[in-house]
Amino acid sequence: MLRIGVIANTRKPGARTLVREMQLFSAKHGFSFVWEEQTARLAGTEGRDLAGLVGEVDLLIVAGGDGSLLRVVHEVYPNPVPILGVNIGGLGFLTAVTREEILQALPDLASGRLRHSPRLALEVRGSLRGKEIRIPSVLNDVVLFRGSSSRMARIDVHAGDFLVTEFQADGVVVATPTGSTAYALSAGGPIVVPEAQVFTLTPLCPHTLTNRSLVFSADSHVRMTVPERAAPVRLEFDGESSGILHCGDWIEIRAAAHQVTLAFLAGRDFFQILRQKLRWSGASMPTSEKRSEADGGRT
Repeated sequence: MLRIGVIANTRKPGARTLVREMQLFSAKHGFSFVWEEQTARLAGTEGRDLAGLVGEVDLLIVAGGDGSLLRVVHEVYPNPVPILGVNIGGLGFLTAVTREEILQALPDLASGRLRHSPRLALEVRGSLRGKEIRIPSVLNDVVLFRGSSSRMARIDVHAGDFLVTEFQADGVVVATPTGSTAYALSAGGPIVVPEAQVFTLTPLCPHTLTNRSLVFSADSHVRMTVPERAAPVRLEFDGESSGILHCGDWIEIRAAAHQVTLAFLAGRDFFQILRQKLRWSGASMPTSEKRSEADGGRT
């Protein structure tokens, strides 16, 4: 039986109710969760600090939203524990399990019936006004975009030793396959199957209409600099501010040393999430019907 740790965003409405319902499940089935210390207060029990928690569990349940899951990923990296996101509100791409589904699925989770999805993460290092920065894990995206200035951002991009171009745009977003359905999607970037070993670069409202998204292999190194007389640009990763790049500053983006493993219910797949979230048409065909169709309807 799996050892399952639980972290809830205690500021989310419904967090206390979910934690109490999980506590009732554990009492009824003789199964013990390991609670993160702030989450434990909602359950009226003892908890563990995050560092201690991830060292003793086989699965980590994060209840909140996609932002809650991203924060936990940053805090526990590079620990390889699989993370299952539960959305207390609506359906997300990362927290693709609803509150109702998780309560029904707890017996299966305790028995280890899960689907693991290893995800490419990005590492960012650079120099901002002579100060070195390093961000060891980015699960969604890295964004450079113009600040309060009305001037268009100018960003030189190199792939290894080769110049790609100087983008003149509102900014650029470098996305992992996981992040391809976030900001990059709204900027017109491609949807990438989440386990793919690539990352993308998409300009934001480019001045040159022929500028389009680029797809890089996981062994690529992408370097971005702010050229002379260009306006400063802001740097964000996974929605978190990380400073401002001025003329001569640079960042380099590459695949992180370790992947992040997300967990999903065994019956849920990426394309099902796409159909629900993006309101695409089509319904899944039961496995028995697929086999019958493949056999030409023979019995």
